[in-house]
Amino acid sequence: MIAGVIAFLLSSTQYRNDLKKAKIEREFEMLKEVAEKVEVFNNITLNYWAFITDWRRRLILDASIPKPISLIDIQQKLFDSFSELTKAESLLLLFRYNNTSVKLRKYGETVIAFKKRVESLDVPFDNNDTANYRKSMIDKRSELFILLNEIYKTI
Repeated sequence: MIAGVIAFLLSSTQYRNDLKKAKIEREFEMLKEVAEKVEVFNNITLNYWAFITDWRRRLILDASIPKPISLIDIQQKLFDSFSELTKAESLLLLFRYNNTSVKLRKYGETVIAFKKRVESLDVPFDNNDTANYRKSMIDKRSELFILLNEIYKTI
């Protein structure tokens, strides 16, 4: 009888430990997936920044310059990559990392604000303004990764 009780207790403990281990593995995979999605988005965003600011600089000298194909392509990639950012945000919300999902959203909103600002030909182009947007995007990404790292440390 004692052996049966001990076997039951060991089995229950092992089951709880296995559940905890599986939860940690799922959270780690989620963090990894979020980080990968953010990095893909970041890469596309910085490419977009380079192409659009270059085109806007050239427009100052010659207003008849059409958008290059490379810029049109990267605009489409940027548009498509927002869905990956939304998926990353959904994962964070699913695992109840609300503060981190807010940081991710603010990062995305900074990119949207830049896109609206620089694509509007009615607004004068300002090199310093675009450089500040780039710095802001990089800073928001950095803040996001600091929170992701904090989550990683706690799981």
